[in-house]
Amino acid sequence: MKRRTFIGTSAAASVGMLTAQTGNAMPSKENKPLQLKNNINHSACFWCYNPIPLDEFLGNLKELGVMAIDLVGPEDFPLLKKHGIHASMCWGAGMGIEKGWNDPELHAELIADYERVIPLVAEAGYTNLICFSGNRNGMDDQIGLQNCVTGLQKVLPLAEKHGVVLQMELLNSKVNHKDYMCDHSMWGVELCKALGSENFKLLYDIYHMQIMEGDIIRNIQDY
Repeated sequence: MKRRTFIGTSAAASVGMLTAQTGNAMPSKENKPLQLKNNINHSACFWCYNPIPLDEFLGNLKELGVMAIDLVGPEDFPLLKKHGIHASMCWGAGMGIEKGWNDPELHAELIADYERVIPLVAEAGYTNLICFSGNRNGMDDQIGLQNCVTGLQKVLPLAEKHGVVLQMELLNSKVNHKDYMCDHSMWGVELCKALGSENFKLLYDIYHMQIMEGDIIRNIQDY
């Protein structure tokens, strides 16, 4: 048999087999949304979806079986209670990512803000409250770390009293948050050691630390 004839015959046979298999296939069941098994604590970060009204979004989470949300503030807590959704990471204190605890000139305002929000987080029954180092703006990392220690020591006693954990987020400074100071695990770990409080921890963002350091599993195990 010539090669061309063989290829043509084989192709026709393959199509015939596929048609026969398709014809004999069992009719597919109607697609239904999968339900979460609830053996993992899922949460959704609201800023990724903020074009959606929060009330509607919380209803969507409930339908999906997602029982927590990140980055909501005290003004949002009543809606969370309405839908039975937990705030796994709160915000509402501070001046954002670029202006944080590494700048002593901001300490008075930051302290007042966190003193206001910490009791509100606790009263609502939540635990975690985010904070940020701020950008370097030419500042040496060790000086910035000590500035963070000085400022955070002023609010940690209140956090400890109310059972609130302040969590500083590790962010990448290569792509998304240029000049951010808390951009390496070791810097954050040294800050935790210097503060020596169970009510201060790091928010370890795998996306950001993969960009800055890689070796994610080893770093998590080491620290």
